Amino acid sequence: MKKFALAFCAIFALNLTVAAYSGIYTTVDEILGHVVDFGDGYVHIVGESLTISGRDQVLVRVGDIPVYDLLTGYRAGVHDISEGTSIRAAYVAEEPFEAMVVWLNWDYADAAVFSVTVSENIQYGDDYCIFLSADGRYRFALCSKTDVICPFYGQISPMDISPGQEFFVWVDMITASNPALVYPDKMVRLD
Repeated sequence: MKKFALAFCAIFALNLTVAAYSGIYTTVDEILGHVVDFGDGYVHIVGESLTISGRDQVLVRVGDIPVYDLLTGYRAGVHDISEGTSIRAAYVAEEPFEAMVVWLNWDYADAAVFSVTVSENIQYGDDYCIFLSADGRYRFALCSKTDVICPFYGQISPMDISPGQEFFVWVDMITASNPALVYPDKMVRLD
């Protein structure tokens, strides 16, 4: 299942483009590995490239970027990065390499893990919620037994999900339909 998750993340990353700080659009590279050194605002990562760049090690600058812990789904911080930590980083593909987002503890994620924003297209039932992702690529089906967590309130009901909210999603299966149908194992709200 980890290979599926890595393949899914690699395909997703290949389609990413971002605006660099200079305002020029550029591509994003991703690396999956372990931290071998961390200090002075830089992280040295050794592992494998998830994109066509082929870099198996990279020194990226981390500033005030989003850092997530894939073990818990909660937001972490740059201060949680340490030598030996398993790490997945997306960074601007042109030097100087600037990290855009970092995921810690990727080796503990047994399923595909990605983030999603809830669109206005949402339906509620007696004990279920179905919504379309904001990018239109995924339709999520949740029932009262789906593990939906808000860091400040704990377990919440799928009926408490509303448009514009962002979630980290753990999923074992995604259908090949268009949009893909997703039955999440766990969702953690990003506040």
